Amino acid sequence: MVIIDAMISDDAIKAEVETIANNITSKGGEILRRDDWGKRKLAYTINKRQHGYYVIFYYKAEVSVVAEMEAALKLNENALRWMTLVDYPMTDIIYDQNLAQSTEEIIPVDAEEGDVE
Repeated sequence: MVIIDAMISDDAIKAEVETIANNITSKGGEILRRDDWGKRKLAYTINKRQHGYYVIFYYKAEVSVVAEMEAALKLNENALRWMTLVDYPMTDIIYDQNLAQSTEEIIPVDAEEGDVE
């Protein structure tokens, strides 16, 4: 998710969104979906701004692409805030019960050695 300064022109907002999309795709990432929420009132003031343009990108990319994109957003004065979340599909995670730790094996942090309650 990226929040872009809503005080810039609509053409500039569109250009910022396209720049972010190009940063993802030019480095080998694939945009799966894009949700434009549009201009909304911010919950609190950011850089003396009360409104922002919200865009959510759903994409697949290597870690290096995400790092480069976030580095570019840090330098972009029109990007007020951004957040990257990683989603691991449940089909890729295999639960192995042999690796699970039972609660009986957990020793309280404040207990001394040999002094288990």
